[in-house]
Amino acid sequence: MNLETATLQIDKYFTRMNQAYGRVVFDEWLIVSRQAGSVHLLHYQGPRAATIMESLADETSALRQSGAHIHSDPGQFEFTREGAGSDFDAYVCVGKDCFLLCNNTQKSMQEVSADPNWLSAQGEFLNLSQYFVVDGLSA
Repeated sequence: MNLETATLQIDKYFTRMNQAYGRVVFDEWLIVSRQAGSVHLLHYQGPRAATIMESLADETSALRQSGAHIHSDPGQFEFTREGAGSDFDAYVCVGKDCFLLCNNTQKSMQEVSADPNWLSAQGEFLNLSQYFVVDGLSA
């Protein structure tokens, strides 16, 4: 699939997730590709468009330190309960060497998942990840 289709699908599933949760789960998300040892921004949704790439390495450290192994198999995902504030909370592999990074800038994933509505919202996150198993992003 192309980038436009991928972002439309992500928006669709995030809308469903927010409805199930009763408020916004991830107020910031981006799609990046990893090529030749560097990271390239493909799409960004959130409040820090001008500066996001400057702090991305630091803000994904909680994901990397949580024992998460960044998989390149579409549909693979991981959460960290250690991310807070601007640290990213989750990723989904959306295509070969392409990743969706998700963040709640107000709460950690531990706080988000403590809400009983998270169980329903989590189902939509899983549906999103499985969408990319069937049709991964080609960047």
